[in-house]
Amino acid sequence: MRVRVLGVAAGGGFPQWNCACPNCRGVREGDEALQPLLQSSLAVSPNEQDWYLINTGPDVGRQIESFAALHAGPEIRNTPLAGVILTDAELDHTIGLLSLREGSHLKIYGTSTVRKCLHSAFPVIPMLKNYCSWEWRILSPGTKQRVGRMDEKGEGTIVIDTVPVSNKPPLYAQCDKKNPYPNDEWEVGLLLHNERSGKCLAYFPTLDTLTPEIEAVLEKADILMVDGTFWSEDELVKMGATTRNARDMGHLPINGPSGIMEKIASYSAERKILIHINNSNPILKQDSKEREIVKQVGIEIAYEGMELEV
Repeated sequence: MRVRVLGVAAGGGFPQWNCACPNCRGVREGDEALQPLLQSSLAVSPNEQDWYLINTGPDVGRQIESFAALHAGPEIRNTPLAGVILTDAELDHTIGLLSLREGSHLKIYGTSTVRKCLHSAFPVIPMLKNYCSWEWRILSPGTKQRVGRMDEKGEGTIVIDTVPVSNKPPLYAQCDKKNPYPNDEWEVGLLLHNERSGKCLAYFPTLDTLTPEIEAVLEKADILMVDGTFWSEDELVKMGATTRNARDMGHLPINGPSGIMEKIASYSAERKILIHINNSNPILKQDSKEREIVKQVGIEIAYEGMELEV
């Protein structure tokens, strides 16, 4: 299974390279290694022919252009993009579906809660019904979902275990007083199995707590890609950007007691990678002490174009 990082940025706020606040200007100043960040997304393929996007945000067009394996052709409307796998219904993970409306035969994978939301609060599926004929495949915790085409040996697929993360709906759905599913599983993590190699990758772009079920998945995965949104609990509060701390916004901080770093540093995974990083996070600065702390405990920071074999 081949995995390509298409974007690493957390959604919300200004892109780092446009943000005018003093903090972000200070992060950028004198650091030529800082590049514009695209919204957090992966491309995965079980066979180097059929590719699946994990989450699709507003940058999806630029992300596809940046990766030759996703380029269309040679025939008209011929594309290696076979489907989209959604971990939630957040705008920064779903709004790119609007740009994929010409992908007539895509399979969309997501929970029943996300499916209902994309038919109601953010009705992207009804909006596009006259443009494309997508097929929805349900991701359900406790049920394995096979993605991809089997070859003559019965191989060539990815097997997904879906892991509940949070029942917090997107802000736009919270505003919907008619929301009939406030307690459903809104956010999930994914454990992607390559049956051929016997290895698996855990992908959790958002984490607001580490349940025993989540910890069990992280402990057994060969590669971890997890929420690196904020360095500290009060990162945005100190900036004056909000009154909500990291956990209030649905993210465990990297640093501090019971933070992401403390937990994943103890796991035996071959690689441990932070992804979904907010523009305020000091680990983005190449020479920051925070970045060095992360590296010293054996944790990597995702970058656009990073590739993995699982």
